Amino acid sequence: MAGESALRDAFMAWQCLIRQHAMRREGGRPSSAMTPRVVLADGSVPGHIRTVLLESEPAASAALFRQAVSSTHDPRERFEKGLKHLAATYFRTSREFESRLFAQFSRQSPRAAALVAAGSATLHFEQFSQSWILPCDVQDLPGDDPFATALFWHNALFAPPPVAPRALAFLPDWQAATANPPVTRG
Repeated sequence: MAGESALRDAFMAWQCLIRQHAMRREGGRPSSAMTPRVVLADGSVPGHIRTVLLESEPAASAALFRQAVSSTHDPRERFEKGLKHLAATYFRTSREFESRLFAQFSRQSPRAAALVAAGSATLHFEQFSQSWILPCDVQDLPGDDPFATALFWHNALFAPPPVAPRALAFLPDWQAATANPPVTRG
C-alpha cells in the first residue's frame, strides 16, 4: 500500500507541475502530459484524450468556474479568467486533487462509447523525460455527479461545451501503474 501511495503522490505532483507550467508559460495550451494515448484491452488505440484534474471537493471550483463562464458572453474574457485562476494557485497542492482523471465527450461520441463498453483502458502519459502507464477503470458519470458538474464548467472556460456532454472518470490501478524513470515505492 505504501508503494501505491508513493506512486500516486508522485504522479499527482507531476501532473500539477505540468499543468501549472501550461497555465503560466504556455497560455493554457494542453501539453502531451495532459493528453494521454489510450489503449484498450484488445490492443486498439482510440487515440488521445484530454484529461482534467479536479479537486477532491469540487463544489467550490465548480461554482467559481460557473460564475466566470456566466459573467460574460465573450469567449476570450472567459478564457482569460479561467487561465488566471488556474495559473494562480489552483495546482499548488497536489494532495487536494482527486486521484481520478476526468474527460468530457459529447453524448454521441464513439470514443466515449468504446471506453465505457471496454470498462477499462490504459493511459500512456509522456512529457520531457518522464512517462507513466496507468491501467484504469473507466467510469461513466451521471450528469448530476459533482465531478461531472465541475468538469463541465471547467471545460466551458476554454471552449463551448457539447450540447449533450458525457463525463468519464479514469480510476488508476496504482498497484499495476508504472513510471519511467521509476518512482521509489516507499
